[in-house]
Amino acid sequence: MCRMLAIVSRKAIPASLLLSFRQLADTGKSFQDFGCPQVNPKPGHPDGWGLACVGQDGEFYRRGALKATADPRYEDAVRELTRACSPPLLLLAHVRRASKKDTIKEQWSHPFRREIDGRTAFFCHNGEIEGFGLRDGRIDSQEIFDRFVEALGPEPRPLGDFKQAIATCKAKLDAEFPRKVESYTFLLLDGDRIVAHRDARTCIPYYTLHEARTEDFQLVCSEVLPDLPGRWRMFRNGEFLEMRA
Repeated sequence: MCRMLAIVSRKAIPASLLLSFRQLADTGKSFQDFGCPQVNPKPGHPDGWGLACVGQDGEFYRRGALKATADPRYEDAVRELTRACSPPLLLLAHVRRASKKDTIKEQWSHPFRREIDGRTAFFCHNGEIEGFGLRDGRIDSQEIFDRFVEALGPEPRPLGDFKQAIATCKAKLDAEFPRKVESYTFLLLDGDRIVAHRDARTCIPYYTLHEARTEDFQLVCSEVLPDLPGRWRMFRNGEFLEMRA
C-alpha cells in the first residue's frame, strides 16, 4: 500500500509541494481508516520513498528505505530535484507502506524504472497481490509493471489502445491470481506523458486518486493535499487519465 503523486508542469516544482506530500508518510490514510481489515496497525506510510522526474535536460531519480519524514536524504533529494529537473517536466513521487518487513529496502521502493525502446518509464503502484511475497528478487508491483510493459509493447500507444492492452493484461493476472489482487491503481510515466489509473478491488475508499489543476500544472495524488490551492475531484473507479506537459 502507498500514497502516490504525479505532476506535469510548465514551471519548476516548488519544494514545498513535495514536502507537503512527504507528510503522508506520517498522516496518510490506511485500511483501518475506512473500516477495512488491517493486519498491521502502524500509522502512515513509513517504509520508504521515491522521486522520479523527467525534464528538459534529462531525468532525476532517487529512492530511500526510511520514512520520508525522518530521512534527511528526502529533503536533499527535493532540493536537488528542484535545481536539476527543468521544465516542462513530468514527476512521480511515492511513500510506501510495505506488506512484508523483509521488503523494506531501497531496491523495492517505488517508482520502478525501465528503458523501453530508448525512452524512460517509471511506475508507481498502490495495491498488493496477496501471498506474492518475493519471487526471483521482485515484489508484486514489479511483476505487474513488467507484465504491463510486455502487454503494451515497444511503441507508445494512444490512450484507447493503452486501455485495451492493460485490460487484457489485468484479465490474465486475475486468472493467475484469482481473488488476490487488491488493486491495480497506478501511475505510469512513459516518455512525454503520465497515465494515471484507479482500479480498486478491495477497500475501495482507500485506493483513490484525486486530480487538481492550477495555471501552471496538473496534479494527481492519492489524497487531497490541503496546502494546494484549487479544486480537487476524485477519480471514478476504473478511470484512466492521460497528462502531458
